[in-house]
Amino acid sequence: MDNEKNVERLTYSVPETAQAIGVSSRTIHNYIKDGALPCVRIGTRVLIEVEALREFIAGRKQMPKS
Repeated sequence: MDNEKNVERLTYSVPETAQAIGVSSRTIHNYIKDGALPCVRIGTRVLIEVEALREFIAGRKQMPKS
């Protein structure tokens, strides 16, 4: 199973996504419910694509006020 170390992650679970950006899983579920963060459903799993997460974060950047 050494090949798994070299596999690029394409998705994160809800808890992994929450941990990655420092919020709760409930907050991630709310973003998904509100349509702010797209997800992929595979069976019962709810997954967030890495690129979708990057775009979500980029869309929330705020410039410092002068």
